[in-house]
Amino acid sequence: MKLCVAGVPMCIESAHPEWAKERYAAYVREDDRPSLMDIRIVLEDEVVCPEGTEVERVKSATILRLADGRNCRYSRDPEGRVFLATYYSDDYSQVEIHLLSSQNHPYFSNRDWEYSLTGFAFQDRLTVLGHGILHASSLSWRGNGVAFSANSGTGKSTHVGLWKEAFGDEVQVINDDKPAIIFEGDQAMLCGTPWSGKTSLNVNDKVPLKAIVFITRGQENTITRLNALDSYFNLSAQIARPYYDAGVGEKMIEFAERILATVPIYGLSCNISREAVETVAKEIFPKEEY
Repeated sequence: MKLCVAGVPMCIESAHPEWAKERYAAYVREDDRPSLMDIRIVLEDEVVCPEGTEVERVKSATILRLADGRNCRYSRDPEGRVFLATYYSDDYSQVEIHLLSSQNHPYFSNRDWEYSLTGFAFQDRLTVLGHGILHASSLSWRGNGVAFSANSGTGKSTHVGLWKEAFGDEVQVINDDKPAIIFEGDQAMLCGTPWSGKTSLNVNDKVPLKAIVFITRGQENTITRLNALDSYFNLSAQIARPYYDAGVGEKMIEFAERILATVPIYGLSCNISREAVETVAKEIFPKEEY
């Protein structure tokens, strides 16, 4: 399946083609541009433990360097079986994910694994290309993008829902969990991706990113522009940091620094009210009428 996500032409060969056809429908492309990333998912009755030189063991994963120049990151289940092996090139342009078809995870089906792992692979490739993924619920309002970020359960999606209630069709949810941020020259652009967490709230759209807002819960609604140190602290907590690749980690730092130089970042303490929306809108868009 040929896709274009956040400006990246790519191909995905899913192990669940009917599900993938629906999930990725908005991102299908018909053009003949060369693919910048290929992902293949394979379900197997037995995932063979790969042979290679062990680089390191991190958390539950073992990372190998293979004779053909690729890398492999694999994990075992409690019974000792390899249930996941991800093969990838150094720049993540070629990724092959092998999953044990008979695994019995208490929370994740194989389709869930595919969904998560393809999202992580795209995230790594996008970071190598100089862009990135932010853990946020994001929207477009009157052609302007705003990303609301926080730890899970804080109320990101709830706040974006309040914008939708306040402004109706003027608001479009770009991505409810993992929007992409790419750079076109010095302009940061907010982009939809098909990886949007537990919901399917995402669109294949791209708008200028006007602000990132980090949310905390509070009784009153107050918003403050953050200084560089606080901005970086918050960003680094919500941009994915791959534990298995220091090089991609360095690219993530460069991405965060570029955001700091180009996008205003705010801290918002808020409750669940229309006033919370107005507090943000008046600060970020002082010249607009509401």
